[in-house]
Parts: sequence; C-alpha cells; structure tokens
Amino acid sequence: MKRTLFPALLAGTMLSAASPAFAQENNAENIERGGWTPGDITVIGERDAYSVDQATATRTPVPLNEVPQSIQVLTEQLIEDQELVTLDEALRNVSGVVPSLPSELVLANPIVRGFEAEIFTDGLIGYGDTAVIDPGSLWNVERIEVAKGPTSTLFGGGTGSPVGGLINLVSKTANGEDNVKGRVRFGSFESYSAAVDLGAALTDTLSARVVGEYQSTEDNIDVVDIERLLISPSIRWAPSPDTEVVGRFTYSEIDQLEYAGLPAIFQDDPRVDPDRFTGSTNAPNTNVQNLTAQLEWTQRLSDGLTFNLRGRRYENDFREFASSPFLAFFPCGAASGLSDTSCPQIRGQLPASVDEWTVDGSLTAEFTTGAIEHVILGGVQWDQADYNAASGFDLFNVFPFDYANPASDFDFFPVPDLTTFLTNQYNTFAVYAQDQITIADRVHILASIRYSELGIDEIVGGAGNNETYQEWDPRFGITFDVTEGISLFAGYATGSRLSIFFNGAEPPLPERSESYEAGIKFGLDDVGLSGTLAVYRIDRTNVPTPDPTTFFTSIQTGEQRSEGIEADIIFEPTPAFSLLASYAYTDARIIEDTVIPAGDRLVRVPEHQGRIAARYRFLNGKLAGLEFGAGLTGASDTVITLPNGAEVDGYVVTDAQLAYKWDNVRLGFRFDNIFNADYFVPYQYFAQDVVRPGNPRSAFITLGFEL
Repeated sequence: MKRTLFPALLAGTMLSAASPAFAQENNAENIERGGWTPGDITVIGERDAYSVDQATATRTPVPLNEVPQSIQVLTEQLIEDQELVTLDEALRNVSGVVPSLPSELVLANPIVRGFEAEIFTDGLIGYGDTAVIDPGSLWNVERIEVAKGPTSTLFGGGTGSPVGGLINLVSKTANGEDNVKGRVRFGSFESYSAAVDLGAALTDTLSARVVGEYQSTEDNIDVVDIERLLISPSIRWAPSPDTEVVGRFTYSEIDQLEYAGLPAIFQDDPRVDPDRFTGSTNAPNTNVQNLTAQLEWTQRLSDGLTFNLRGRRYENDFREFASSPFLAFFPCGAASGLSDTSCPQIRGQLPASVDEWTVDGSLTAEFTTGAIEHVILGGVQWDQADYNAASGFDLFNVFPFDYANPASDFDFFPVPDLTTFLTNQYNTFAVYAQDQITIADRVHILASIRYSELGIDEIVGGAGNNETYQEWDPRFGITFDVTEGISLFAGYATGSRLSIFFNGAEPPLPERSESYEAGIKFGLDDVGLSGTLAVYRIDRTNVPTPDPTTFFTSIQTGEQRSEGIEADIIFEPTPAFSLLASYAYTDARIIEDTVIPAGDRLVRVPEHQGRIAARYRFLNGKLAGLEFGAGLTGASDTVITLPNGAEVDGYVVTDAQLAYKWDNVRLGFRFDNIFNADYFVPYQYFAQDVVRPGNPRSAFITLGFEL
C-alpha cells in the first residue's frame, strides 16, 4: 500500500490559515498580486486592444453581475495557490460540480447540477461526450469557467448543445510579452513533473508562446503508473488596434493502466486491501491523445461593432484496454462457484477516434436607443464530428479474481478480437441571436434564441439511424441591481442535443432539458465580497442511461429532475487574505421511467457537498513572501448505480498549502488528506456497483521560477 506519511502536527500549523492576522498592516495600493476573484470574465487577452477580444462563458462584454445565470470562475492565481494539477482537483472548488476522476479517462463526464456537463476549450467543444478532452494538466489553463444549467443558445458542437452545463477552459496564449516561466514538482506516489512557459514579442505586431509539461506519477492504486504530456504553442498577430489573429495548437497525451474499480460489496471488508489493483496487471495501458488546431480572427468594424470568426480542427484517438468484473452476468462469490471474496473477470478492448471540424462566426453590436443600452450577439455555427470505434470482449474465457489474495492475477493476453464496429457522423448547423438590454442602469434583460439542425448518420453499427432534427432553444432572464454590487436575477433556458453512444432497440430522440434559476449576486468591491446564491430546477427528458441488466447497452428514460440550492462565495477583504466557500444541496432523481423506480437518486450526485479554503499572505516585514492556506472538502453519501443499490458513505478531508516567494522564485508545498481519512467515491465503470478509494495522506513540493 503506497502511502506517504509526514508529521501530524503539521496539520495544526496549516489549519491556522483560517484565522488570519488582520492586524498586519497592508499597503494595498503598493501591492500587486493575483486574486481569487475574477474581474469582467467575458473577455480574455489584451482588453485595451479591442472592446471585445475572445468571448468565453458569456460571449459578450457584459459584467458577470448583469448576467442572469450562475457562472463561477477559478482564476490562475487560485490554481497556483492551491497547487492544483488536474481538472478534477480544481472543480472541487465549485458548488454542485462532481468531477470525473483522471482514472475514469474515457468513461465519464463531470457532473454539474446533477447531470453530465461538456468540456469546452476556448469556447469551442471537443466532441461532446466522454471527457477525453480533459487537458490532463492545468499548466496551460489561464482560467476555468463553469456555466451552470443549459447554455444551448450560444454553445454547441457536432452532437448539439449542452443541456446541463459546461466547463470552459481558457488557454494561455501569446500576449505580446516576453516571459520565461518554469516549474518542477515531485512528491508522493513517486510523482514528478517538469513544465515550461516561454513567451516572446517577435515584432511590434507578432508574438509567440510555447507551453509544455511532462508528468509521471504512480496512482495510490497499486501498480498503476500514469504519464501525461502537454505541448501547446500559440501565435498572435495584431497589425492594428482593430485587428487580431490568434492561432493555437495543443497536443496532449495520457497513458495509464486502466483501473476498473473495487466491487462495492468489498469496500468495508477488512480482508481486502482497497488500494490494490483489481485486474490483470499485464494489460496494455489505456492511451488517450488529443490534438487541436484553432484559428481565431477578431475585427473591430467600428465603434461598438465587432466581428469574430473561429475555426478548429479536433482529433482524438484513444485505445482502451480493460480487465473488469461483469457483475450483470457473472456475480461474485458462491453464485459463480467461487470464494466469497472472488469475482469472475473478463477482458476487452475499445479503440476509437474522433475527427471534428468546427466553425463559428458572430457579430457583436453595442449601441443605445434612448435610455436603453443594447449588446446584441448574432452568429452561425457549423460542426461535423466523425466518430469511429470498435470493441471486443471475451465472454467465454472468464478468470476468477480473489480480491483478498495479494497474489491473485491473470494473463491479459491474447487481446480479445474486435467484434463490434461503430461509425457515426454528427452534424450541427445552428443560427443564434441574443440581445442583452440595460434599462436605467439597473434592469438588465437577456433574450436569446437558437435554431439548430442536428444530424446523425449511423453508418456502421447502431440502429442505422440517418435523421436530421430541428430544434428551437430559447433563453430569457432578468437581473435587477438592488444597489451597487448586489443584484437579483432569474432565468429560464432550454437545451437539446443528440443522444450519442446509444445502443438500443430504437433510434434515439434528441435529449432535451428545461431549466429555471433564480438568485442573488454579490460584487461588493469595497469589502471584497463576491459570489452567487442560487436556487434552480432542471428537467431532462429522453436521457440515455446504461441498461443495468444488459452489458454495454442503453435505454432512453422518461424524465429526470435535479433541483437544489447553491452558494459560491469569495471573501478578500485585504490583499493578504482570501477565503473561498461553496456549498450545494442537490436533489437529483428519476421522475418517470419504465425500468428504474421513480424517486431513485441519480448516480454520483451527493445531496450535500461543499468546500471551504483560506489563504493568508505575509506582505510586509521579515515574513514577507510567506503564504499558507488550508481547506476542507466534504460530501454526503452517494449512490453508485441505477436502479439504486450500493452507495458510499460521506466524507470530509483536509488539505493544506505552504509557499514562499523570493525575487522570481517560488517554493510551494501541498498536503492532501492530512488526517488520512479512509473513504470511497463512486466509480463510473460500465454502470456497475464499483467504487474507488479516496487518495490517502500525501505531500508534494513545487519549485517554480519566472523571469
């Protein structure tokens, strides 16, 4: 069992971050540091170059507090302060988000407000189903934006548009500045990484940047080794203040032995080591490769009128190898003629590739009619995604695996032959329009509509469906400024997208969702308080779910509903102190279904979850440059499968960070699960009752520099 220990008394020192010494004098006017509070998140890049550069979660130059939707932003400074490395670590800071784990790779998406969400990069989707587009590293991420609820009117892809929520990763891009930045990191699980960020202003109008990182680590699961590689060059050409062209290229690769989870019946069995690998140890590694090439042109046509054109080529290749129990056909224990700690296991492989073209062109106009201000966005989007996959499972050569016997193993070879093939093409053509209206500087109205033609052509395999669906998705909302820095909001939106990865008796209908949301937003700069309190309800229909009785097939359920309360607060009263607090109550259940009982809870979604994290920085005196922080992350019990069966208990884990900066050098420490809590989380693996143990106590050290 691979666990790294360090003195327990360190926990008390780190936790003192929650009690900042406000008596320290801070010359705030002379302090320059990044914070956890985003500014106007609608624009990235050099703001003084254009009125609109690159639209992200809102796609318009409208302040966040005027948008009738809950949107949370994780800044680059927060990512650095918490020593975050992977996307799942970062997303735990946002209420109502259940990250997909790195070991789940091609199996599951993150969950936002009870339903799976899509991952976007720089405003454009990557395929639109499983989280193969997960960056594997946050080194190239400038900011993470989480837009909750349907965002269909402005965002879409080859399979349609998001019906639950989206997670947008804003990439580091050439910015006309010279910079040299690097980082090395090592720690528990024999992990180490090296990263570099090089930027150069080649001429007055042309700049380039190259960001790269290599990571190697062992999992806390025995024998699992993980390698991650990221290379991301970019170029920016700005021949005039009104014109900008940006090119981005990103290649990422993740390579690791695939972990199939621990059957839930063994999670409290003292005979079973939860950190042991549960399959064939000589299986080939699962490999995921992502390549994107994006070109963006922004042109200010006149004061208040801007044209934006984005195009992207996305290629994904993954080859998955699996050794796993097949609980639907081969139960554990005596039912299969085995000992009570044994389960039969099968072997399989799944190679697949995605080739996608996306083009989005839009116009943004800002103007005033009388006492009414308008920000109008209109555009056209086209996307074509080609998906090719095959699978092969050996159901005849089944191997007994004893989870309580450390020597239990079996040979993965020969690799099962491919027997099932699937070739699909997804097409989206969409037209969208949106008007954001401000009346008397206090009332902000948003009205938008999207018309989509969603095409699916199942060329090989599947049900042979070749259909085009026409969908209309409206969105309406209103925000009222109660006073400066406090606003009330309410919104309504719908979403629609194709059902993909669907293997059923009938061709699937498009998935649909309908969302209601209301709340209050804070932006009190004088006291350093910002955040959102929201209540919501999302109804989803035509949702495909795994058939719990038939391996690797799907059924299209009747209706599911998620409703709840969320709070995301950041408090930064001085440059020395930052406090993040998030909480979500989520009631996500089956409403109508012919197979699953109404009232069953949706999988992987705890009713209660939250996080609190504090950071204190010494800005003056002999301790200037020293920073320390601590956090608590918790969740209540969570179900694993539909229909509801096994579940995992709730948990609370503690983390801490310590950093010291001098000149251009930064030394950082991160400590996870300080009190070594034993807990499990649901694990998404072929919709089975399997779990994964939480990471044990661990420690990491980072040395970074910037010139």
